[in-house]
Amino acid sequence: MITFEEAENKLIERQDFVKKDGLARVLACLEKLGNPHQRLKTVHVTGTNGKGSVCALFEASARAAGLKTGLFISPHLVSITERIRFCGENIGEGEFAALFEEVFASGPDLSFFELLTCMAFRFFERRKTELAVIEVGIGGRFDTTNVLPGPELSVITSVDYDHQKYLGNTLAEIASQKAGIIKPGGVCVAPILPAEARAEISREAAERAAQCHFFSPVFEIAGRDWEKGRLTLRHKKTGELYPFGILGEAQVSNATLVWEGLEIMRGMGWPISRAHAAAGFASVIWPARFQCLRAGESLNRTLFIVDGAHNEEAARAFVSTWKASPFCGKPAVFVVGMLQDKERRGILELLAPLAGSFIFTRPDSSRAADPCALADELSSINPAAEVEVQEEISAALSCAARHGTAAVLGSFYLAGSVLEILGDSRSVPGS
Repeated sequence: MITFEEAENKLIERQDFVKKDGLARVLACLEKLGNPHQRLKTVHVTGTNGKGSVCALFEASARAAGLKTGLFISPHLVSITERIRFCGENIGEGEFAALFEEVFASGPDLSFFELLTCMAFRFFERRKTELAVIEVGIGGRFDTTNVLPGPELSVITSVDYDHQKYLGNTLAEIASQKAGIIKPGGVCVAPILPAEARAEISREAAERAAQCHFFSPVFEIAGRDWEKGRLTLRHKKTGELYPFGILGEAQVSNATLVWEGLEIMRGMGWPISRAHAAAGFASVIWPARFQCLRAGESLNRTLFIVDGAHNEEAARAFVSTWKASPFCGKPAVFVVGMLQDKERRGILELLAPLAGSFIFTRPDSSRAADPCALADELSSINPAAEVEVQEEISAALSCAARHGTAAVLGSFYLAGSVLEILGDSRSVPGS
């Protein structure tokens, strides 16, 4: 039997593996494993941003109802075991290694994400999971997770520009890819989207004789606790207040999709009440979403705000939350690292007016963008900004600690490394 480290290394070796034939190899592997995906009850979630928060909220609400829950998400922050969870706990390293060995034997030609997806489905079936919440990797229509035959609910959290190389250059093209998770006779929920995106999703639903519900926010923010990283939401119709475990202005939309999605599922017979949803909202932990962390003495007890914002829509959400925060307008430094395939100009234009100092660093990824190039670009946008480059993330944090308040963003790879350095991996559920 292989060790966890050997399994992880074998997976990482396959990260750049290029898929060549759609879902055929994944389906062949799953068939050898007994087609576990066909026996799972699932909520399937796609979207440009907000997928992770929505998945976490669905899972926490279902777990509050006493259901055996599964959660499959990406990327991970600190440990690859975060990607596959059962009843709120990460899969154990020993079980992860054994599962990898079993799946790899049935699909030795699969990529990193394909292997993990098959592992999750096999694990959830084996654990007799009652509801598994499954996050799409990229897009939807051709994503590995779209082998799921008939989710209880398909969720589209947002449609904006990201991964254009794979998904298209217009909102309609991107929406079409995301609408691909809608199944014949199924039910889809989404926020009120731009007209061209909404039209594409509605067309797909009509072609598949599926229901499609678009919701405007039923919640508003009634209070914020910045140090504890929590909101208080108010239901617009009832006035009831709900403690909520994730910061961010975008969470009113995410909370709405889960609240209304669970209403629909109750109509199907699922025993997840509004009280269970409220308990899930209050208990959910989802790191690297405007997460405020106080560092130790070695970093001058600096307040670090860690956010995974990695595309323009996520950066706009970060800016909105920053402007609502007590940190806006006060001296702060932004620590930024990105991947090469991101539209960095748009992100930097959004961030440039918010801080006087920027430190650029390199996320722990082979696809990391050159921090010197990012620094040059920021300087061209805001010549007055103080800019420096620190290749090592730990050095970047040490430099940031001179400023009192620091925001870290641009990549989930960067966010994960920072959480590990700050000793806050405990914030990641199950770790």
